[in-house]
Amino acid sequence: MPFGLSGAAPNFQKDIDFNLKPVIGRFVSVHMDYVILTSPSFNEHLDHLNQVFTLLRDAGLTLNKYKCHFARGKLKYLGLVISKEKVETDHSKVKAITEMKPPKYSKEVTKFLGMAGWYQKFIPQYADICEPLYRFKKKRAKFNWSTEAQDSSDKLKRALTEAPVLQLPNFLEQFNFFTDASGVGIGAVLNQNHRPIAFTSRTLNKTEGNYTVTERECLVM
Repeated sequence: MPFGLSGAAPNFQKDIDFNLKPVIGRFVSVHMDYVILTSPSFNEHLDHLNQVFTLLRDAGLTLNKYKCHFARGKLKYLGLVISKEKVETDHSKVKAITEMKPPKYSKEVTKFLGMAGWYQKFIPQYADICEPLYRFKKKRAKFNWSTEAQDSSDKLKRALTEAPVLQLPNFLEQFNFFTDASGVGIGAVLNQNHRPIAFTSRTLNKTEGNYTVTERECLVM
């Protein structure tokens, strides 16, 4: 299906989801024409490949062998570098974000936040860092790139370049969940073996801003 046609992308995604439905969520993840198989062993990987190939063949779909990679220990997928035990940021994608020039319009701030936001699970207190930038997304907000906004942008870029490696969860081991709260936001981190699995955070609304520190900590839960 030509991707230049209106509606081609969502229809293609719908078709792929339908044809690979028996294996999606079991050992297959799909985003458009990216089909990722995860297997605990090489022999199981061969079996998983056979199942996917059968489903694609029955649907009349073909693969470009030059774009296929098999039995990889590490791969790049949607701006992430994923291996058996960890997830990292794609340094080339992060570099593109950190080299963005200061915005001249509110829409450029929104674009910057959209790109950086893809990696927010890597950044502790992400919402606190971005709070000055979120103000530009409000209706009728006047654009004034202040020193505070520039500091927020610089801090976010620095956090991206220093982003930790995230551990993939082991559901046979204990998890630890830590919360934090400030005057502008709440956050948490899911850990295992003293290593982060993911960070999460958001800003507070006006009502939540009046909560006590204890209430804000409870709000995270």
